[in-house]
Amino acid sequence: MVEPAATSPYRTVLRKEESYAIHALIYAAENPGAAAARIAADLKKPPAFLAKVLRRLAQAGYVENRQGRNGGVTLIVDPATVSLLDVIETMSGPLVVDTCQTRERCATTERKGYCRLNLAWIGASLTIREALSSVRLDQLIDPPGGNGAAPTPTTRGRVSADA
Repeated sequence: MVEPAATSPYRTVLRKEESYAIHALIYAAENPGAAAARIAADLKKPPAFLAKVLRRLAQAGYVENRQGRNGGVTLIVDPATVSLLDVIETMSGPLVVDTCQTRERCATTERKGYCRLNLAWIGASLTIREALSSVRLDQLIDPPGGNGAAPTPTTRGRVSADA
């Protein structure tokens, strides 16, 4: 059984299916042929929901999910060609900070003739998209035979809710 998440003061940017997809792809790359149930258990994700995520990843051509004795989930793309943004947009569509960016004219533009907030959202979206595009799956996968050493404290940090 999957334990419920602890109460957190944080509001995440990623949707669950996006986060689960990224984690599942990394797991599949490190453990080719692992059963979907094992992936769900090891990642502590709800099996039924993760199964839906894996189906979506298979439909998008990222993984192959074979049933049966010799089955399991296998990454079928070169991880060096897949960015975090690719996975996020595969799961949920184009990433923008606010949907006003997708409209020809928002209510503020109609009223004032311009919208400074729209420019801020566009800048933020471009920055986020660039950051997510720059991280590829191969950078997140432990090498075969590697020691699986965790990143050093200087390369991994935590965000404070007080910040």
